[in-house]
Amino acid sequence: MNFLITPIIHPLIQILITFFLCSGLLKIGKIINNYYFKKYNYLFFDLSIASILISQILFLSLIFGIFKQSVIIISYILILLGIININFIKDLKILIKGIIRNKNIFFKFTIIFSFLLFIIISLGPPSMSDALDYHFGVPLYLLKHSILPNHEIWLHGSLFGYGELLSAIGLYLKTDNFFTFFQLFSLILFFEFLIQKEKDHTKLFFVIIFIISSPVILFLISGPKSLLFPQLLTAISLYLIVKEKKFDAKNLIIIGIFLLGASQFKLSFVLSGAVIGFFLLIKAFKFNKSFIFNLALLLFLFFVIPKIYYNFTQVSEFSFINIITTLPEIFLENLSNYKDNDFIYPLNLFVPSSLGSITTILGFQILLLFFIKKINKEFKLILLITFLTILLHIIFGQQTSRIYFEFILWIGIGFCFLDKINFKNKIFTYSLFPQLSLVIVISFYFTINILPSLISLDLRDKFMNRNSYEYSGIKWANKEIPLNATVISEFRSHSLFSSEFIPFENIHKLQETKKYIAYLRLKEPKFLITKKKDLNDHFLKGCIGEIYNISQNFNVSTRNPFNRGSVYKVYIYHFNYDKLNYCTDFK
Repeated sequence: MNFLITPIIHPLIQILITFFLCSGLLKIGKIINNYYFKKYNYLFFDLSIASILISQILFLSLIFGIFKQSVIIISYILILLGIININFIKDLKILIKGIIRNKNIFFKFTIIFSFLLFIIISLGPPSMSDALDYHFGVPLYLLKHSILPNHEIWLHGSLFGYGELLSAIGLYLKTDNFFTFFQLFSLILFFEFLIQKEKDHTKLFFVIIFIISSPVILFLISGPKSLLFPQLLTAISLYLIVKEKKFDAKNLIIIGIFLLGASQFKLSFVLSGAVIGFFLLIKAFKFNKSFIFNLALLLFLFFVIPKIYYNFTQVSEFSFINIITTLPEIFLENLSNYKDNDFIYPLNLFVPSSLGSITTILGFQILLLFFIKKINKEFKLILLITFLTILLHIIFGQQTSRIYFEFILWIGIGFCFLDKINFKNKIFTYSLFPQLSLVIVISFYFTINILPSLISLDLRDKFMNRNSYEYSGIKWANKEIPLNATVISEFRSHSLFSSEFIPFENIHKLQETKKYIAYLRLKEPKFLITKKKDLNDHFLKGCIGEIYNISQNFNVSTRNPFNRGSVYKVYIYHFNYDKLNYCTDFK
């Protein structure tokens, strides 16, 4: 039985577990910060330090083969501490007071209403394809086996990072909204930090609206893809580098942890972390050269060496690229060429190619840069770092709005350093409201759809049938396939399978190898599940037997109403694993 399809906990109880987990993270972080980082007594720092360190512990436990045991211990510790620390809600009074303090009622209402919608969206059932593939599939696999399949068997599974490890805590406790809400919660605490640091509330309201008016934020807060939290880590690191006048052990350590933590949550942040880290070294090197060297060595040993060791054990021929990933270069090239919509770069970042791709754009708030009256040296430095990082992304990274939202955050904090003269005229802020209104309208639509799924399990099932990628098809397949039978899956939403699955991702024929065939011999799959009726060009066609069952037509499930309309069937074939010695060219 798969709890994502057949939940055993009521949605409201899942939400309560999520709140306790976040509260527990805050408690652990506060204990650490009160002991060492006393000057950074902010909730965002509490949440971040605890999350990064726990994720690193989970990664080390993965290396030593005790992942599930570690998840069990950490889960119950967090729940216990979360119940003790439930008064953390009172700590958010600074954020609430900071919003209420602004005299403009329209501003106050708009921001509060926006975040109420965001919170409901973040608590909804999983629906995006990546979430139901490796974002949930990897932690669920780890909880069952404590190891990952070879990177050549599950290509997308090798994209896992700290986000998937942290997600395992919520999934072990049978709640599927923990990491999604966690990322939105980190954004809320990020604004709480800015409200404490910056006293000009006119400027702060502009910064908040500048950030949340980006349509792609709806993508970032509605799934467990680990992007928003590491983006906030790099943004706050950049803020500290520009803001701090003097560097000591504490701010160097915390910035180092944030940057390395961000790079471990998602491979993409190796680029931004490297650029910010370079500027940190330039600015801090004159203070204590020996300490900086020792700190860099310590952080390298704690964060980087375990990753290198893990990658080394996963590949047969270790190369330079395997320092950061086990994926083959051709697969990384395929990822770097991915775009959210059909337009060319950089037009694809700002203009949707269809109504269904509105939430894949950054928006036009970036044009306000041309209307700034006076730019100081701090903002110039932030723009320089942003420009250099964009150049690296053009060469090595993805040109997608979900990745480039990091630069919206960077420019947003850059506005904190500008003189008040830029914000005296409220037109500067009001110019963002047409775009923010679009975000609110879409958020309201999502909220209306999600709310019923939080009330009962039956309504949750109806929501997922309509919105969650491949949910209906795999739900049907789970009933048809014997529970103890291993299946080869050409679907993407692997986390929904009740049976053990072997992914087949035919990307540049990267899985057509002897190792893949050897893995099939080991696992002895009895079925192949696909959406294809004709498998004559399949490299395993000699092993594929007769059709076991065919489903009726299923509507393609998607959260976006403009992308609905097409249908698919599920084909389940018998698979003759005993013929693997001669049904392919790979002996």
